[in-house]
Amino acid sequence: MTKIGRNAPCPCGSGKKYKKCCLPLQERSSSQKNISYSEADIDDLDMLSNSVADLINEDKLDEAEKVCHELLSRYPGQIDGIDRSAEVYEALGDKKKAAEYFRKAAFFAQNNPGFDQEGIEWYLSKAKQLESENNME
Repeated sequence: MTKIGRNAPCPCGSGKKYKKCCLPLQERSSSQKNISYSEADIDDLDMLSNSVADLINEDKLDEAEKVCHELLSRYPGQIDGIDRSAEVYEALGDKKKAAEYFRKAAFFAQNNPGFDQEGIEWYLSKAKQLESENNME
């Protein structure tokens, strides 16, 4: 991968500068790569991530957003906080912000091991769909 300049447009397609968009996620993810999580950490991550889905289903979107912030803070080297944030913003009807987070999830997946191309393409297609819907409004 070629080095992206801090002031270059973010490759996730958000339209923001890289330093204000995905660079912080990339830096946090890079610093977390060598950290091994305990079984308790993994259980906590799963519980928090699943609770976001439950809160969305219960239409408790403010609480779901708070849990997303907690996921992003406590587990920056994992995709869960980014992915779940996209889902929350979509549920809130904020298509622009949801699309931004789906693009961030795609960027994260492209730059970290363990993600397949199909998943990356799904995130990107979801972002395009939401952007298209937002532009039609």
